Amino acid sequence: MIISLEIQSFHSLFDAEKIEDLREKELVPNMIVRRRLTRNAKMLIYLAHMLKVKNQRIIYGSSYGELRESISILKSVFAKSPPSPTDFQNSVYNAPASYLSILNDNTSEIMSVSNGGKTGDNVLKTAAVKAMDKDIIFCAVCESFGIDELRALNGCGAAFESAVGLMVKSSDKKPDILYENLKPLPNFVSSIAKLMSLCKYLNANPTAIVGVEC
Repeated sequence: MIISLEIQSFHSLFDAEKIEDLREKELVPNMIVRRRLTRNAKMLIYLAHMLKVKNQRIIYGSSYGELRESISILKSVFAKSPPSPTDFQNSVYNAPASYLSILNDNTSEIMSVSNGGKTGDNVLKTAAVKAMDKDIIFCAVCESFGIDELRALNGCGAAFESAVGLMVKSSDKKPDILYENLKPLPNFVSSIAKLMSLCKYLNANPTAIVGVEC
């Protein structure tokens, strides 16, 4: 089954090292909460702000989750010392979406998706199915690898931080393009590369209806 989606708005972020100016001091005025935010949470909150997300249902995805916090926990285990409670809390995949919902007083459904290189594809497919209820869905994928243990490996200019957010709703119109026919953009991890390609297409065709095979 092919579901037609109207992409009401979208925004993407990426940098070879670290995305700057995520406006966390403005968007998260509570200093205690702000200090607990992971990199993916900061990117997700920024995307939601740019797309004016309020009480929409959230489909959030990440293939690798919070690597910095996960590595910190593993180091604690290796050193036979107690892990940080904040690191433990932030290591779960739905932590960024939970922070966003708390900040926005969002009581709508949250769903987290992680499926390796197919994470972005499955996030969009899940959003397409949820959009059949005639709701506007906020879906996003965030990936961050900007940690010392991996930074030395980045000799090819790949985006160590990247994020895509879309506000989607179902459409009765015939699709102008099938999402599955898009080619992933190079220099992005596979979990987000095709969504980046979709954003590039939408920049040139902002009113296009996108078909998603579910």
